[in-house]
Amino acid sequence: MKPQLRVVMYVTADELARIRQEAARRRISLSRYAKERLTPSIQDEDDSGGATAERLAGSMRKTLTERTDGLADYLRTLIVMLDQLVRSTLTHLPEISESQKERVLASGERRYRDWQQEVEGLLRRMRAQAAAERQSATGNGAHA
Repeated sequence: MKPQLRVVMYVTADELARIRQEAARRRISLSRYAKERLTPSIQDEDDSGGATAERLAGSMRKTLTERTDGLADYLRTLIVMLDQLVRSTLTHLPEISESQKERVLASGERRYRDWQQEVEGLLRRMRAQAAAERQSATGNGAHA
């Protein structure tokens, strides 16, 4: 039995259609097509696989850099938004008088806990949705 290598690739519907079309045109399976596209120079006797490995590593570096840059931009946006929210809140809310401080702080703590629970629920739902999307993407029969 041959060793097995599983590769998970996320592609758009159009990309998947083009890959399927090309595999069908060549009358080969998606698995065979993916293998030939990922390992073209391994079949070359002149290449020991180093060039293929370097191309694959370069492709992975580029993809990771693009994703990292996108995440960094998103994080910078969130930081600016949070900073503006805090500034606006501190600018527009009045100081708490000593006579109301205990009641206001208790109310603030309660509202804060409620907000945390709401955020936790939202994150759980988002994670479940992302997991379901990943499951449907890998369960569509298009993987190699």
